[in-house]
Amino acid sequence: MKYRIALLLVAVISASSCRVELQQHQFPNPVDTTDKEISFQEKKTYPVGDFINIDNEFDGARLTNLVVHNETLVSAFTAPENEPINSSPWYAFRITTSENAIDDSITVKINYPEKYKHRYWPKISYDSKNWTQIDSTSLKISGDTSAAELKIKLVADTIFIAAQPIISSKSVADWSQKLAKNKHAVASSIGTSLKGREIPHLKIGSGKKTIAIVSRQHPPEVTGFVALQYFLDEILDNEISDEFLKEYCLLVYPLMNPDGVDLGHWRHNAAGVDLNRDWAYYRQPEVKTVVTHLVNTVNAENLELQLGLDFHSTWYDIYYTTDRSLKTKNMSFTDQWFEYIEANIDGYRVRDAPSGLRSPVSKGWFVAQFNVPGITYEIGDDTSHEFIKIKSSVAAEGLMKILLAK
Repeated sequence: MKYRIALLLVAVISASSCRVELQQHQFPNPVDTTDKEISFQEKKTYPVGDFINIDNEFDGARLTNLVVHNETLVSAFTAPENEPINSSPWYAFRITTSENAIDDSITVKINYPEKYKHRYWPKISYDSKNWTQIDSTSLKISGDTSAAELKIKLVADTIFIAAQPIISSKSVADWSQKLAKNKHAVASSIGTSLKGREIPHLKIGSGKKTIAIVSRQHPPEVTGFVALQYFLDEILDNEISDEFLKEYCLLVYPLMNPDGVDLGHWRHNAAGVDLNRDWAYYRQPEVKTVVTHLVNTVNAENLELQLGLDFHSTWYDIYYTTDRSLKTKNMSFTDQWFEYIEANIDGYRVRDAPSGLRSPVSKGWFVAQFNVPGITYEIGDDTSHEFIKIKSSVAAEGLMKILLAK
């Protein structure tokens, strides 16, 4: 009942004044988001014989130990930053060789602590920028999926192996600056994480009606961030972009957990906390910085928030949406949007999972704080980039057309 009363109060405030005060919120299923003890991996280079090294000395790496059996066989171990934790076993390491390497391949067995299972199909890169999936003939997964074995051909002097393509905080900063070359976009930093990394921000458009977008609360969820990239590309380069961005603006926070991303965490920030459970009391600096900036910007620029989107990854494509019974502002948008997406992608059907206000996640916060729909846009771990681009482009175009028609 308390959260319903809080929601009604926000609705009254929104109706009677343009100013919205940042509030703490009571959710039925609260989560303790105070700092937790954490284990930081040791950055280290492991010699494998005389001519091969394996290391984790780069942003986004995760390799907590390496056991060398011989010059062509090693066991790599990855453990989470702390527990309890979602089963998203992240791994990322680099293999460097000299031209004197005695063999043309090396076998790496990836091992996880008991109770965790292999989740991500390995990706390979020779420059840390261009990635492809490991060929199925080079991968063996144990029957109980508790380990994976890779046979890696040493065809280059540097080879990166990772659970997903590595997109570090620097990569996001570079992408943001490139996007800001568009006349509609401005890039900035709104503060720093617990470990002092920049929290990037993009403002796209000049209108007063506003959409808030967040991403990368959980480090391994790379496909969700890729979806955001394609989504924004379409927002900025569509025949109706100019019209839309005169009436609307997007406040985008593309990397909420830069520490977790660069430290190679499975899920949490540098304080050992799931950021997407801290949208109530704002105990973690990353969440506090983003919500404070968003509310202050809405007030300072007299904006009217219409919608909140949060881009994630999970096992399959799905949208976690606001239960329609909550009767937020602009609630009809969600169903119209899904109808548009289905109508414009042959054979595609939206998987919609509505829920009420339960846990202190971003989706519920948009409802409680602004009385607008919150949608968690989830992309599958293995969804192809080709389909991510198609769906994100259609979704962005549909969003613009539906909102302009209102």
